[in-house]
This record gives sequence, C-alpha cells and structure tokens, in this order.
Amino acid sequence: MPFPFPVLDCPPGNWKDIFDNQAILAIALNVCSNMAIAHNMFIRGINAVYAQAEGIKKDQVKPFVFFCVSFLGMIHHHHHLEETLLFPFFETKLGAKAMEHNVEQHHEFMDRLNDLEKYLKEVQAGKVSYNGTTIIEKLDTFSDSLVQHLADEIPTLESSKMRAAFTVKELEVFEAEFGKRILKEVSLSIDLPLGFICHDKSTAPHFPPLPTPVMWLAKYGLFRLHSDAWAFGPCDVHGVVKPGLGNDSQLPSAQANA
Repeated sequence: MPFPFPVLDCPPGNWKDIFDNQAILAIALNVCSNMAIAHNMFIRGINAVYAQAEGIKKDQVKPFVFFCVSFLGMIHHHHHLEETLLFPFFETKLGAKAMEHNVEQHHEFMDRLNDLEKYLKEVQAGKVSYNGTTIIEKLDTFSDSLVQHLADEIPTLESSKMRAAFTVKELEVFEAEFGKRILKEVSLSIDLPLGFICHDKSTAPHFPPLPTPVMWLAKYGLFRLHSDAWAFGPCDVHGVVKPGLGNDSQLPSAQANA
C-alpha cells in the first residue's frame, strides 16, 4: 500500500446520533469526535510527512521536526485513550475481548512508530543530524500496518452493535466523563491546531464541535504560537487541503455530516 495512502470512507449515519457516533463520534484529539475523521487526519498527516521529509531545507528542520513529533504524539494519545478508556468501557457490554484485535494491531506498529519518534526527538536535541531519507525509511516500517489498522477499526464500532449493547444514558454519561479526562491531558496550543491542519473541513464541516469563541481563539491566537511548524500540515488553518502533499485529490465517498 504505497504513499499516498487513500483516506477512509466515513460510515453512514447521523453524527448527532449517539449510537451512530461510536463509529462516527469517538476519540479524536481533545473532544469526542468522529472516529473516521480522526483516522483520516492521521492518514493525511502521514502523507504530508512522506511528501516533504526529503525536501526539508536546513532552516526548516526545527519546525518540520516539531510538526512530526507533535503529530506522532497525537497518534499516541489517541491509542492510549482507546486502550485505557474507550475499549474497556465498550467491553463491559460487548464482551471481555471484543476490542482485543484493535489492541493487537496497535502492538504491531507501535514499536516502530516509537523508533521514528525517538529519532526525531534526538534531532530536536541536537544528538543526530536531520536526514529525510531516514525518516522515510523508518516510516516505511510501520505506515502500512498503521493505515490498515485505521481502516479495520471502524467496523468494530458499528452502530447496530452499540444500539444492542448500550442505552443512550450510558453513552452520555461515559462521553461526559471522557471529555473531562481529555481536557486535562491535551495541549490547546498543540493538539487543537493539529486538528485544524489535518482535517479536511469539506468532508465534515461540523468538526471540531467547539463553541465559536474557542474556535476563534484557537485559529487566530493559539495557532500562531507554532505557525512555522503547522505550515507543514496537510491542510491550512481553515481545513482546506493543500495541493502536492498526497491528499489534494482524495475525498471520502460518504461524508460524515450526512
């Protein structure tokens, strides 16, 4: 499955329906949001790293590596929350090993993702020199497995399974608790801007579902703190896909805001 990786089709359903939303509305960055949206953000980001790594100039190394480290951190946090919160909650009703294959897939690529992250942090610390080819080689060791996992996980949260297992109240209580946990763990100056630059707004205009004042502050205030790094993202701050980074011709066939 060579670069560029295609984005995923969003599952059918209404993003406002709490049952549909466990496949559509699940963990992304700092809010309960569309799982397919989150996974497509990761795919766009991977494509952007592939497309740019070997062409980075000396004065671009610091911001590009910051983007890469922040992006990999977003993937880490996503899977950590799945394994420690989301999956255990689902397994209380779906069965003790209902999410086991998803976790097994995490283990298939996580060590190699960690290896790339370690190299990038060594570049940041001045311990090794930047080499774009090294980044591509390390990315090649796990990108296929990661993207395959992102596709395979969506059906495990299919709407009919949730309707059969949970009540609306149970999901509402969990989402409230989950949201509190996320707000304690994320950086609004890093995670929220990453959400902007990895999400194609045309596929899901409702995302991220934040109040207008918060969106304004994030776009026109917090975003500027690391704007040099966010310049390497697959989209601009308004969610418009940038050409030439492997994502410009890709749109999912079913939109999440149906």
